[in-house]
Amino acid sequence: MRVANIIEEGKVGGPQIRMVRVAAAIRDIDTLIVMPKANSDAFSTLCEQHNISYRQLPLSRLTKELFPAIGYLLLSPFEIIHLAWFLQRKKVDLVHASGGSWQYKGVIAARLTGTPVVWHLNDTFAPGFVRWLFRFASSLASGFIFASHRSYDYYRDLYPQGKPGHIISSLVDPEYFSPSAQIDTTEDQEFLESLGNELVIGTIANVSPVKGLETLIRAAALLHKASATKTVRFLVIGQISKGQQVYLERLKRLAGELDAGSIQFCGARDDVRAILRRCDIYVCSSNAESSPVAVWEAMAMAKPVVSTNVGDVARHVLDGKAGFIMPVGDHETMAEKITQLASDAYLREKCGKQAREIAIRSFSPDNIAKATMIAYQQVLERY
Repeated sequence: MRVANIIEEGKVGGPQIRMVRVAAAIRDIDTLIVMPKANSDAFSTLCEQHNISYRQLPLSRLTKELFPAIGYLLLSPFEIIHLAWFLQRKKVDLVHASGGSWQYKGVIAARLTGTPVVWHLNDTFAPGFVRWLFRFASSLASGFIFASHRSYDYYRDLYPQGKPGHIISSLVDPEYFSPSAQIDTTEDQEFLESLGNELVIGTIANVSPVKGLETLIRAAALLHKASATKTVRFLVIGQISKGQQVYLERLKRLAGELDAGSIQFCGARDDVRAILRRCDIYVCSSNAESSPVAVWEAMAMAKPVVSTNVGDVARHVLDGKAGFIMPVGDHETMAEKITQLASDAYLREKCGKQAREIAIRSFSPDNIAKATMIAYQQVLERY
């Protein structure tokens, strides 16, 4: 069976990582990842590293910027036709449309060619006009995959009932993301040495308003006022795109105004494991998530997690067992829980151990691959 997994966003994030990892886990399926030509160099490199076939096509993405948005509207019909021709030429048996409810080109192209299509919904928030478009286009899909229970709850009133729907989390390889894994630290050796014996609190997040980094900064400011936490270092690891430079400067100004202490924006890493292993506590401050890969990776690395209540995090972190959960934007509780973990090495170790056990049980490649195969087969049988 040949599956074309299509996404309209080339920047590497959770959906792109999930696409590659699932394709690598399901080796008895010929998966072809289809991505846009623009902004996808890191994505294509990731595919090559895992020996996954891919093709870069001219696919514009939905954006708030005026001229790119106009280009998106004008070019989309031609891109859909080109995509349909490509699917037909490659003799694709099933289309997996990834990236969320606003990425509908693969869905329409699949139906133009008479190919069954699974629409993967991995978001928990969309603007009103996107929800309206999804309600209209959802009837074209043959089935759905929801990245979390929260995504399912968000969309269940918008898509046709009776079609196959499966809740399938993102996956993490617990052998690769392991505290005992052999990790090449060459890229970060000097940086890791500079951390010394400081308590390190890390988050992996592309710099974007949805990641709620203001909450993290406000929590850091509260910690910095406490004399027992003067040696705490906060690390933000993730891509800083050109379009987010203004936002980054705003975050830095906020950190300065609040005297938030040592907060470093470290940029992206090809391999986050060396820095993640050095972290004592992992924080997720997001305003919205579904199945956040970075949180699952931190859990697999046996890190205690302090997170806002987004996506299915609360279902897996289990407040008080693998870490702590608080409402979105609640920087005071975030600071309190970080302080609780920072002052208790035994609690950090206990929560970290629980986190890894949960990650192995919930996000293993075999389990996610089997669930994905069942979703594919059910759609093909009903089509």
